[in-house]
Amino acid sequence: MRLPVADPAVVAPFRVDPGAADRDAQALAAVRALVPGWAEVGAAAVVPLTGGITNQLLRVRSPGAGPGGAPRADVLVRIYGPRTEVVIDRARENRIFARLAAEGLAPPYLGRFENGRCEGFLDGFRPLSPDELGSDRWRRPIARELARLHALAPLGPRPRTFETLAGWLAAATDSAPRLGPADQRRVAALGLDTVQAARLQRLRSALDDGRLPGMHSPGGRAALRPVLAHNDLLSGNILVDDDRGTVRFIDFEYGDTGHAGFDLANHFCEHAGFDSDFARGFPGPARRHDSIAAWLGDGATPAMVREVDALVRFFVLVDHLWWGSWAVVQAAWSPIDFDFLGYAELRFAGFDHHAGLWGPLG
Repeated sequence: MRLPVADPAVVAPFRVDPGAADRDAQALAAVRALVPGWAEVGAAAVVPLTGGITNQLLRVRSPGAGPGGAPRADVLVRIYGPRTEVVIDRARENRIFARLAAEGLAPPYLGRFENGRCEGFLDGFRPLSPDELGSDRWRRPIARELARLHALAPLGPRPRTFETLAGWLAAATDSAPRLGPADQRRVAALGLDTVQAARLQRLRSALDDGRLPGMHSPGGRAALRPVLAHNDLLSGNILVDDDRGTVRFIDFEYGDTGHAGFDLANHFCEHAGFDSDFARGFPGPARRHDSIAAWLGDGATPAMVREVDALVRFFVLVDHLWWGSWAVVQAAWSPIDFDFLGYAELRFAGFDHHAGLWGPLG
């Protein structure tokens, strides 16, 4: 069912300062300005939400009823992290989010301000933990929800996965001088413009030249097809309703036209969480194949599942370069208290781990 949503092209001319003493009052003012039925609300509880490492999230709760006496739904205020426009196209993100909200695949889109937006809060849902991603309870429902997303028309005819990754790797190299001397030495050890650039070129050339085994098989074509990809299916971006067994995705800020297999690969990597212990947390063939079969849906054959998995293994290597490059950029720009360089080191080490298991092309 399509739902009415705010116009994502309209940006209200104000900001919410995440570091201000009156941040909560600013957030409430944004909700009053953008969300129908909130203009007259005099007071509200503003509750910070934890878990994000890109943005600041605030849950705004009204103590009173809305128009007609019905409970007023809570609102999520998302304040963008500073300089995140280096890696995120906010105009594209909001277009995608509004479209998915209209399709019932994302929370309600309620409006933008200069450095953030208001969206509906999914009451009754909770985020999964990394250990739950591959569980018997949630593995297949997540895959079916991803298939629903991938069934929508993409933003364009051509996947932008490698284009985005190349831009992030260049931005990571350019951002390194912003770091202190010790951190610059850590970045130098990663070999961004040598080792990682060569890896990227090898992977990109193998795909462009048609040298990936099985890429022209039915499963290979399914994995390589352009889709509207989420690109960040970590546990915190997958919400579930335990009572109804419902799955919803949130945080589409990295969404774009991408290869379907990359979205699956990214999700499998996130089974290891931010600890990135891929030897322990990355799902084995049986769990990957079960997820892929659910994603393919009716008509999936064991041969197709294996063919998709072969391309997914290729995209796992791409995913390590993707988030390793991203993390170096964040280390240079983000004020969030998180060891981004440590995460970059883990992801580039993840490339070594999986290339050692599967070979340089997965």
